[in-house]
Amino acid sequence: MDVIVNYLFESAVILGFLTAFYRLVMHYEPTFKFNRFYLLSALLLATVVPLISFSIYRTMVPEGEVYVGNVLETITVYAQNTKAVVVPVVAQSAAFKWLYIIGCGGLMLRLLYGFIRLGGLAGQVNLVNFKGYKVADLPGQFNPFSFFNVVFVNQSRYSDEELEQIMIHELTHVRLKHSWDVLLLELLLIVQWFNPFAWFLRSLLKELHEFQADQQVLEKGYSAKSYKELLLFQATGARLLPVNNFNQSLTKKRFTMMKKDNIQKIFSLKSVFAIVTLSMVAVLFACELRDVPPELTQEESEMKEAIENSNAQLKSGTGEVFFIVEKMPEFPGKEQGLREYIAKKVKYPSEAQAAGAFGRSYITFIIGDDGYVKNVEVARSSGHTILDDEAVRVVSSMPQWKPGKQRGRAVNVSFTIPINFSLNGGDDIKEQRAENAKKYSPEEQAQMIEEYKEKGVDIVFGDDGSIATITVNKKGNATPVAN
Repeated sequence: MDVIVNYLFESAVILGFLTAFYRLVMHYEPTFKFNRFYLLSALLLATVVPLISFSIYRTMVPEGEVYVGNVLETITVYAQNTKAVVVPVVAQSAAFKWLYIIGCGGLMLRLLYGFIRLGGLAGQVNLVNFKGYKVADLPGQFNPFSFFNVVFVNQSRYSDEELEQIMIHELTHVRLKHSWDVLLLELLLIVQWFNPFAWFLRSLLKELHEFQADQQVLEKGYSAKSYKELLLFQATGARLLPVNNFNQSLTKKRFTMMKKDNIQKIFSLKSVFAIVTLSMVAVLFACELRDVPPELTQEESEMKEAIENSNAQLKSGTGEVFFIVEKMPEFPGKEQGLREYIAKKVKYPSEAQAAGAFGRSYITFIIGDDGYVKNVEVARSSGHTILDDEAVRVVSSMPQWKPGKQRGRAVNVSFTIPINFSLNGGDDIKEQRAENAKKYSPEEQAQMIEEYKEKGVDIVFGDDGSIATITVNKKGNATPVAN
């Protein structure tokens, strides 16, 4: 039901916008062929565009994504000194569902009744051929009308000259296939019966049909005066002269259009404006803008995860903590001094070296308003507790910093520092990242799981076939692979 309601909503909006544009810009322009094209295009767009969807993708960081934090430059420690409404509410309404079905059913019965009534009228008379078309001479007081290739008229009500004008008028409807327009609009009304713009479009197109047929009568050489007298007779049933205070709405509009200067057809720029409007509506309603998060490198992905974990840890703590302040905290010896301190103090655990353990630990900590380090935690693990513990030990042992200040007041400031543990100058980490990016078949995954298990290593694969996690288990001290 959601899909149906969404379709009806978009269709109603498109139809409303294009109909309003026509009424304000094109309505009284004597470019009848183009006006008909516009109205039928509006009908087509309102019917088809909600069914079409194409996406335009733009790369950007999604709104609300947490990617804020103070990440210091990576410090690498070498072993042995080596190198990501309305619609649902309406759709769930049972009252709307039944009301809509009743409305559609009522208009469908109305259309069927119209067909049956026309068939009954046609069956009461003999149809006479006239210039390849059929004419039904019916008794009674009604205005002549046509339906597809049949013209219905009471010939006894009109003079020969009036009948000539009537036939020109009605055969124009037949020749231009106006009945198809009417039928399409009736089908639209069945679906969009609740939309006032659908009913308005119906009256506008019916009005335009009359303008086109009137134009043909005048172009055949009949005077506007005599033709207006005929229209007045059809509207009132009396032989009247066309006077200024005549107020039959449609007939009065038809009189007005007879006075329009046809030169406007050639030079009007409104037609171009209308085409642009149709095109823009089609594109804007069919187009869907989608945001695609940028693809991150392995290092960026790790950093993003570490920052988010750090932020989550801060939220669970107490006290006010800043990321950026007017005067940032300062390590004794500044940034270079911090790097030298970490590199000097971190000792690559011998057990980790023997097991071949390597990886990158992201450690988050706070420089308090007193300058001392506190709340030291692992934001993202290297995959090996022994390495993480060493990184936490060293960061916790850092000497007092010069505290950060905000508006002259000493405050708490959060930092995250990545510490690499590498066995051969960092090549091991690069090689492992390249291996992690590979995609393995189910057969290859099964074989690798067995091989790694024999070495005392647990390996887990992701849904895409790439390596998700690899950790050293308690059974052995074989070479692990860092995430």
